[in-house]
Amino acid sequence: MKIAAVYSIKGGVGKTASAINLAHCAANSGLRVLLWDLDPQAAATFYVRTKPKLKGGVEKLISGKQDMSRVIRSTDYQNLDVLPAEFSYRNLDHILEEEKRTRLRKVLKPVRDDYDLVILDCPPSISSLSEQVFASADTLLVPIIPTVLSLRTLEQLNAYLAEIDLDVPVWPFFTLVDRRKTLHKDVMESLKQDYPLQLSGFIPYSSVVERMGIERKPIGTFSRNSSPAVSYRSLWQEIGQRLSLLKEPTVASAPAAAKAAEAESTVTAPQGAATGKASAKGEAASKSVAKPASKEASSKPAAKPAGKAASSKKAPSADKKPASKDSASKDASKDSSKATSKSAAKGKKKGGNLGD
Repeated sequence: MKIAAVYSIKGGVGKTASAINLAHCAANSGLRVLLWDLDPQAAATFYVRTKPKLKGGVEKLISGKQDMSRVIRSTDYQNLDVLPAEFSYRNLDHILEEEKRTRLRKVLKPVRDDYDLVILDCPPSISSLSEQVFASADTLLVPIIPTVLSLRTLEQLNAYLAEIDLDVPVWPFFTLVDRRKTLHKDVMESLKQDYPLQLSGFIPYSSVVERMGIERKPIGTFSRNSSPAVSYRSLWQEIGQRLSLLKEPTVASAPAAAKAAEAESTVTAPQGAATGKASAKGEAASKSVAKPASKEASSKPAAKPAGKAASSKKAPSADKKPASKDSASKDASKDSSKATSKSAAKGKKKGGNLGD
């Protein structure tokens, strides 16, 4: 089971929207996903149409006295469950102050075999809860707006992680991106140089994201082909591969591969057609050449190659020739005998006349 925390010190950067949509994309890829809403505002709980109520309260849950299966709720989406938040989560900092840093991971231990991925939707603050998140998560997914102030909070986060000696991977990604703005493009380019772990995917600014509050659904369910929906799917593929939860061909490269394949088919098709025509012409030419050869061969048996068939044909011809000679000699002898008899008869007739 992997734990990915969507975290940002700064509010209003699309943190909860990213947690919801990434969880939905992960569930659609076939993974068993648990979304844990850690924010007392319970925005993620609201988005998935779940009541913000936790039986026994958050203190009972953290202490391990509450059975996780009794507080986890299913959603309208296959493979996606939610551990809802409620207003009592505002006391989490005080509850976790006396706990070890890895307490959140231990709370999730009973459901470790039930889920492939846990996504934490974290409140925008640095506190005892934040330290628990940093110590328990396998990665921090940090949404940032391409502005100077947003980059400053990223620097503050890295400085704080170094201060408390926690080496958790930080994977920043941009949200609310407007590519028409020069400032946004410049900030995005500058981050690549300083943060090699930056995710290549980004979420564009769009009113579709704001509609989530009205629809109370992930973007992929009500606007599947919109730019934000496609971007979140691409972003999840990159995250899933880094977490070793998805296999390597990436969906992000699939459109390019499809275009390349289409281009390749358009190039090779005429060549194949030309080759087919050439082969057809060659076949026709070979047929036209073969026909006279076959006729000539049939008219001249002597030109045929020696073989079993040839030897079998020559034998009868050799037998017939002597037979024809014998018959000719017999006919000649018959003719000669007939001629002799006729001449003898004439001689007798002539001799009779003389005798008379």
